[in-house]
Amino acid sequence: MTIYEEAPKNGTAASLVTTATTHPVAGLPNDNPSRSYWLQEPSKLLLGHRTTPDLPAEVDVVVVGSGITGAFAADALLEDVGGAASATRTVLVLEAREACFGATGRNGGHCQPMVYSSASDVSDFELATFRFLQRFVAEHHIPCDWRTLAGGVHAYLDKDLFELAEALVATLRAKRPDLADQITVVTADDVRNAAANTALDDLRLRGAAGALVQRNAASVWPYKLVAWVLERLVQRHAASGAFNLQTNTPVLHVAHDPRMPSSSASPWVVGTPRGTVRARAVLLATNGYASRLLPRSLADLVVPVRAQVAALVPPDSDTKTETTQTIESAPAGVTSSSMSSSSSSANGVSRASVTVVETKDGQTTTTTTTTTTSNAPTDRLTYSYVFVGHDHGQTPSGNRDEYLVQRPFTSGTSGTSGTSGRATATSSNGTASASAFSSSSSSSSSSGGHFIWGGGRQRASNAGVGEWRDDEVEAPVAGYLRSHLAPVLAVGGDNSRGEPPAQLEADFEWTGIMGFSRDANPWVGHVPSSESGGDGLYLAAGFSGHGMPSTSLCGRAVAGMVKRHLGWTTSSSSDSHAASGGDDNTHRDKVVVSLPLSDGGHAELPRCFLLTPERILEARRTCQPVKEADARGFLAELQHLLAARRAEP
Repeated sequence: MTIYEEAPKNGTAASLVTTATTHPVAGLPNDNPSRSYWLQEPSKLLLGHRTTPDLPAEVDVVVVGSGITGAFAADALLEDVGGAASATRTVLVLEAREACFGATGRNGGHCQPMVYSSASDVSDFELATFRFLQRFVAEHHIPCDWRTLAGGVHAYLDKDLFELAEALVATLRAKRPDLADQITVVTADDVRNAAANTALDDLRLRGAAGALVQRNAASVWPYKLVAWVLERLVQRHAASGAFNLQTNTPVLHVAHDPRMPSSSASPWVVGTPRGTVRARAVLLATNGYASRLLPRSLADLVVPVRAQVAALVPPDSDTKTETTQTIESAPAGVTSSSMSSSSSSANGVSRASVTVVETKDGQTTTTTTTTTTSNAPTDRLTYSYVFVGHDHGQTPSGNRDEYLVQRPFTSGTSGTSGTSGRATATSSNGTASASAFSSSSSSSSSSGGHFIWGGGRQRASNAGVGEWRDDEVEAPVAGYLRSHLAPVLAVGGDNSRGEPPAQLEADFEWTGIMGFSRDANPWVGHVPSSESGGDGLYLAAGFSGHGMPSTSLCGRAVAGMVKRHLGWTTSSSSDSHAASGGDDNTHRDKVVVSLPLSDGGHAELPRCFLLTPERILEARRTCQPVKEADARGFLAELQHLLAARRAEP
């Protein structure tokens, strides 16, 4: 059980020490992770990359982790450094495995800001991050399959949950109508929602109580995005020594040397199996593995949680024909015949209707034949999806929380290059190991179009909470993912009675480690020196399975803090500024982090993201430990969110 000291009412300091943690500290990333769909085409430059044969003895900044947070942080640390012959700044990125082989290379491949259930400043920040990534990819022509979608569909499978979601939108409309205007509510009673010109059927939903459609959503190949950033850093700065990437170099410990208290020295000692490195500052961008290197007293802030994802092969397109007929009386002796046709296509569903009207023998017969084709091979989902509901096959409080994007169809070549990372998932203990580069022949994926479908965590052992190994997939979750998409979404391949296929085939099945935050918000900023032993240790982690709409700008934000700590910023170039001017823990809660964007605007880091001693104490005082909070169920969670949103000014 986590034990915390309640924050005193008189505002005096309180201890951050916890006598025990609810969940075990994460281990090191394992050597043979399950094979992710996104890691089938690793960068030739980055695979096994070590900029220098040996570790440097001393650098300015060590960044631990090469996922999206670490990559964008490193990029921001060096963005105002030219390609000088000798480096004036030195940044070392240490990665336990291959570059970006952690959570960023294992996620669901979608980016969607959460507008209706987040605090308004969080929504603003996520929207700014979405626009930042959208422009960043476009301006640099990054080949990462970024695709801006028609929107993000949040399908609610149960009425009680949908009613709470509707109430969240209504509350938002009263407080921030500009944000509420980005959401369309679609109910089961809508034949066609006039505002969005859509209905549940057009969204291809089966049996949903209703849906919310958010305007901003995209699909992306996350590994390729981060690989491009890291490749550019190597190409720009490796020769000068300003940037150094060392893969397959796990960090064993981070410690402050009390004999070197000056920020002009290098007081931080970073230990690896290949030796130690001294640094002026250290940034932990390790998300689910953060507890491994954080002071033990802070290990409850970010808990590892294992997620599972599958790349499902879409079934063949399916065609169904329905005929309706009406008969009405007509004047005697009148004979006529006419035919008309119409067609439509929306979100992968094509409809064609032919109507024949025939009058004779005193009656008019109208016959309409409608042909519906689902998921034609040349069509593709135009939305990303989130499915929320109760898992009635599990327990009354079990959560259904799944997410979906579809990859493009291909012609002639497979998205898997003729190989598969299919895991057997048949071991007696519910897990099966999978080699990082294991493959077998696969012909079913030759047309691409994979459904990247993640979730099913309620069927995992302990719901994945506390799990930090990604070298196995769980058989119950694998079976769930294969069998639970078709019943809620018209994926094609239905039989003539409209019944979904029993299972979809999986070409890839993999796991990844998320970092769940104690208070559900990321922790971004300086680790209190009372716990770390000195100034200069920074953290950006705890994205709780929702990192794509915030990690890149969080990485840039924490980089701005590091630059300010090291004296690298000026009033004109700083990525962040402190309202109080102080950089000690006393004033850290007053820091305002403002990020300039390429369109001339700014994004402000939400204050609820900022890592402060006060926030740590408040999180322990008011929030359940991650395991207990995760087990509450969506009904309780949505009720809590609604109360919180209504209480906001």
